[in-house]
Amino acid sequence: MFYPLLSKSTIHVVIIFVALAVVFNSFFTQETRAEEFGQNTILASIITDVQDVEIVETAIKGKATTNNYSDSMGVLTIYDVAATESLALDTEEGDVMTSEGSAALVKPGLAQTTLGDRPRDDVIYYTVEGGDTVSTIAEKFSISTNTILWENKLGPRDYIKPGNQLTILPYSGVSHQVKSGDTLDKIAKKYSVDSETIIEYNQLADASAIETNQVLLILGGSMPEEPKPTIQPNSSSSWGLFNIPPPASATSGTKLQWPTTSRKISQYYKWRHYAIDIAGDYTSPTYAADSGRVEAVGWGSGYGNRIIIDHGNGIKTLYAHHSKMFVKTGDYVSRGQTIGMIGCTGWCTGSHVHFEVIVNGQKVNPLNYL
Repeated sequence: MFYPLLSKSTIHVVIIFVALAVVFNSFFTQETRAEEFGQNTILASIITDVQDVEIVETAIKGKATTNNYSDSMGVLTIYDVAATESLALDTEEGDVMTSEGSAALVKPGLAQTTLGDRPRDDVIYYTVEGGDTVSTIAEKFSISTNTILWENKLGPRDYIKPGNQLTILPYSGVSHQVKSGDTLDKIAKKYSVDSETIIEYNQLADASAIETNQVLLILGGSMPEEPKPTIQPNSSSSWGLFNIPPPASATSGTKLQWPTTSRKISQYYKWRHYAIDIAGDYTSPTYAADSGRVEAVGWGSGYGNRIIIDHGNGIKTLYAHHSKMFVKTGDYVSRGQTIGMIGCTGWCTGSHVHFEVIVNGQKVNPLNYL
């Protein structure tokens, strides 16, 4: 019963029938109207009311008036034309326009508005990352290295490490918290700037419009130099009765000075011995490795007679096992000044000076600083 359906002639008849049906249907396809075509375009979708609007995609001749409808989506250009005015193609290829007799919409811009860079005017807080240095951070924010040091109370020898938070001013300069008795003239003189600069940048009404605890931003200001402490001579110490050896010839540079005349190291920095031991006899003096204030003098467990000097910027030095000491707590000493004599007090097996360098509370290898 299926044999007639499988014959070659039957298949040919089916193909011809389908082809005729397609051609016949094409002749009666409803013609697309212009207004319906316009309403199905992408352009028509941005018009809020298209019920009574005739939309024609063409170019238009007329004077443009530009209106910014959206800073983030571009510019919409509206052309005012007469209802009977002829239309002409006079725009660049790719422009899209519609007309309702009296207006036209030209190519909505889709580019995002660029505001450009503008100077920063607020204080920010920066978290130090691996590989950062004060100078690279200063360059990143276009301010001076000193600005970061001053604002964060850092010294030239201080270290920063990942995770530290730094205060970053918007410009090179300093900040100042107003104290009781401050005047604008005093503040300006202290930081070597003009009073008008402070008034203008801080938007003050006048020179008297400052209050206690108010923080002023001093554009272009610089910190005044700290007065140098008065060095206490050895003769003023309670140890002045001793025949004190002369000071060492002070060396220059950023490294610490060698703390005694001997250069023979009897024990190096290692685990459980966070110092170097420098051999010497009872006639060998010890010297201050750098200028600073004597923080402690006296007996220390294991150290014997020891001296601790605070050099500022987080750096301290410790000298132990003295037989004699020529300074007292609170004295200011100069670089290379004689502070004691090598001995063997405390835990020791022979005369030497036990020398430590302490940076921000951590004992480090002194050979890296000498």
